[in-house]
This record gives sequence, structure tokens and C-alpha cells, in this order.
Amino acid sequence: MDIIPTDLVVEILQRLPWTSRRRLRLVCRSWRDLVHKRTTEMQQCRDAVPLIVTTESAYLLADLGSSKSRPARELWRSGGGTDVYKHMEVVGACNGVLCLCDDAKPGGAITLANPATGDFLALPPIPRAGLFRRHNSRRSSRSWHQAYSFGYHHGTGQYKVVHVPCFFKTKETLQVFTLGEASWREVPAPGDRCRLDAGVVSVNGATYWVVEGSERIVAFDHRSEQVKPVTPLPVSDGPISHLTEVQRRLSVAIVTRVDPKSAYYCGRGDGTIEVWILENTSKEQTWVHQYSLRSLSCLPGPSSIQMARPNFIHGDYILMVQGQSQRLRPYRCRPTSYVTRQECSAVHINSCDPQAFISHMKGDICRVFAYVESADALGVYRRW
Repeated sequence: MDIIPTDLVVEILQRLPWTSRRRLRLVCRSWRDLVHKRTTEMQQCRDAVPLIVTTESAYLLADLGSSKSRPARELWRSGGGTDVYKHMEVVGACNGVLCLCDDAKPGGAITLANPATGDFLALPPIPRAGLFRRHNSRRSSRSWHQAYSFGYHHGTGQYKVVHVPCFFKTKETLQVFTLGEASWREVPAPGDRCRLDAGVVSVNGATYWVVEGSERIVAFDHRSEQVKPVTPLPVSDGPISHLTEVQRRLSVAIVTRVDPKSAYYCGRGDGTIEVWILENTSKEQTWVHQYSLRSLSCLPGPSSIQMARPNFIHGDYILMVQGQSQRLRPYRCRPTSYVTRQECSAVHINSCDPQAFISHMKGDICRVFAYVESADALGVYRRW
């Protein structure tokens, strides 16, 4: 092995499933170090860049916060180059692998893709597809992707596609597909029907959603494959607006109104977004108040500003979607004099318009993910 260049060994390791790489860590110390330092999983937090998905295309925002101010790189164009992206919505991104949902088919058809290698893997149809076909007339055919989530468990090395309970006769069960198996499986989830407008987030080995008609959050554990309740939030400032992901942890956004007598008040309809992060330990779960995005109507430009979903924090920057034109605006997050509060200030790159490097984006912003390029092959997972 000493005569094989290190870079070649890394290229080989990156083409193996993570389950195989976990075993290969035991071969020798040099392989252990290579797996830990130079494979995709260990680079996820350090090298991930924002993947901006629009109604017409997808872009990588690799130079956010740098002085280069280069245009965002177009990763693909919907309906262009290859038909696999036509009608597709991005459900999630893990280790360079994207989960795509074809909303043109009843219930949604799932395909996994690696843009870096050009690999594609179409999954078998979801169970009881006939129920979705009959239910199609009652529901928009462009929103099936909202019920799916894509996650990765670092302990087991398994990718899972999860369909949360929400539609018709599937509202009492959850469907899960484990990459490397031959078919979907159903897991009982009585009384845990999902409130789709709050979003579904898979992070740190679990899939989370808000239960319809309540402010209760539940989690589907990817290891035990059980649905469990999450510790309630310690505040009741308002209803949960949506779930997001911050630094590979679940976060919750709550929109509240600012007291007119407060120093943060700027005008009528002024409000804040309170962001709470779930800290998981082996014994308990704790909610931590991480951000208070104050006085959004005071920020430059139109006052209609929303958080990018599901990943709105990228390094020192917060990505917001602004105005009816759905343009992306980055803001630098800096602490105020209050320890538990943080405020946003406009980002200026070399005194230029902060939108200069994203002005060429086509279409409305749909979703934003953390993406890292990898050479993971998908064909090794096919079992059907």
C-alpha cells in the first residue's frame, strides 16, 4: 500500500458506501485518518455551500462572504440538459446526494441524484400508490414533495427517505425507504398527522415534523425507527411558523409581534423571528434560544422578508427571501449587547451591491440546502 498515492486511495474510499468506509477505518491508522479527514461526511460542516433551488434552476453560492463576488454557479436547469430534473422538486441533500420528487406523478416519485457524478437512482413506488391516484383530484399535483424528507444517520451509515403521515388513508402511518433495501416499509404513527406548512426536516439521524392541530413536535428516529415526542418548547410567544436546520441541529422559527413601546419597534406590523435550537444529549433534550431576528421591516428594501428554508444559516450569514420577486438577500449576523439576542445587518461585499453575485438567478426561490460535492456512487444501493 505504501506505493499507492494517497490521493488515489482517497478517490477509491469516496466511491464506497459509508457502511464500507466505517469498516475500512479498522484496517490501519492511515486509512482511519483518511476516512475521518478527507471523506465527505467529515467535510460536510466545513466545506458545505448554499444550494439555491429556484423554480427554473439550481445554483451553488460558493463565494458567500468572500471578496471575490463571483456569480453563483448554475448546477442544473429544470427541464434542460437531462429530463431527470423535469418536474422535480428537491426534497433534501445529504453528502452530495440529492433527493428529488416528481410532483407530476400521484404521490410523488422519488429519484436520488449525484450532480457531481451524473448518477441517478429511481426508487420503487411508494406503497398504496392507488390511494394517492384517487386522492389526486382533491390535492394540487405540485405539492407532493412537501410530505417527504431525506436524511442520513452517521452511526448506521444509512440513507433514508421518509414520507410523513398526512394524506388520505396514510395519515396514521409513516412510509420509510432505507437505501440498500428493496422496498418501502410502513411504521405506525397514530395521531401524528403532519402539518405540512411547517415543513419536514431530517437532521442528525431523525426526521421531525409538527403535528396537525397542535404545537407538538414529533421525531422519527432513523436507528430505532420509532416515532417519539420531542420536548415541548419552553415558551408560548406564538405558533410555530416552520422547522429549519441550524448547524446540523433542529431549529424552530416563531414569528412574534414587537411591542410598540419597545426600542426595537420601527412601524406598524413590525415583528421578529425567534429561533430556538434543540440540543440533544444521551439523557435529555433542551431548547436553546439562539437568534432573535428583530425588526424585519427596518431592513433595507421591501418589508416582505422571510427566512430561506430549510437551511437559512450558512457560516456567519443568514439568508432571507425578500419581496414579491422572491429575491435572495444575505445578511451578516452579529451579536448585540444582549447575550441571548442577535441582530442582522446588511452584507456589503467590497462596498458592492450584496445581490451582485446572485442577480442572474432565474426563477423564484423555492428552497435552500447545505451542499458538499462528493463522488458517492448510487448504483451500489440498488436491490430491486
